[in-house]
Amino acid sequence: MIIRAEIYRFLRNGALPALLIIAIGLNALAVFGTSTQLPHVPVATAATNEARTIELLHLGFGASLFSIIFGALSVTRDFGTRVVGRVRLLTGGSGRLLLSRAIVVAPGMLSFGVLGPGTVILVAWIALPSSGSSLAWSADATTIVAGTAVSTVFAGYLGQFVAWQTRRSLLTVIGLVAWTVVLETYAITLLPLIGRFLPGGLAQAMMIDTSTTTEVLDAPAGYLGYGIWLVVLGALAYWRLRRSDLVK
Repeated sequence: MIIRAEIYRFLRNGALPALLIIAIGLNALAVFGTSTQLPHVPVATAATNEARTIELLHLGFGASLFSIIFGALSVTRDFGTRVVGRVRLLTGGSGRLLLSRAIVVAPGMLSFGVLGPGTVILVAWIALPSSGSSLAWSADATTIVAGTAVSTVFAGYLGQFVAWQTRRSLLTVIGLVAWTVVLETYAITLLPLIGRFLPGGLAQAMMIDTSTTTEVLDAPAGYLGYGIWLVVLGALAYWRLRRSDLVK
């Protein structure tokens, strides 16, 4: 009953649709803008169509930034309103609170994971003919879309688990955005042998994205590595919940 009530509370929260609209809009703009820069070809070959399709599909990662923000807000808002103590009491303890919150936000996380790459596919299909090309599906395209979807969902849970540590909305969102957009990007670019083991580097492996570095792991290693990050962060979140006062 408590999980059903919590799901309803989060689905009607204004943050989710707002973040989804922004994520979808920016993904669409990124794909459309990039497609307008593609040189027109009189007769596109199969290789050209496939290469351009893959180039545009790689732009679907943008939704992960908003997924990570949603994941963080799904925790920090309850600390800000001091509702978290009551929710833990109703769920029956710290472990159940952690698990129930992960379940509660699953529909939202999946929305980012589906609509993010889905928007890219749709806009690419519409925009590519203007450059003389067309959407061409391939095994790599499937890997990219699947990796984008899963890494976007994973990013949301990463934001959630980090938020159990920080507990403050503004601090957490600023920190996660700065890490994702600036610090992690520099680490992946300048120290690729280390950066490829960070969540962002592992997401690139899942999407076979070599745009910033060629030192990426194989896609299966990306899934495994990101999963390990989530397990470790989840364990730390559980430890924090057990060891600290929820109202501090």
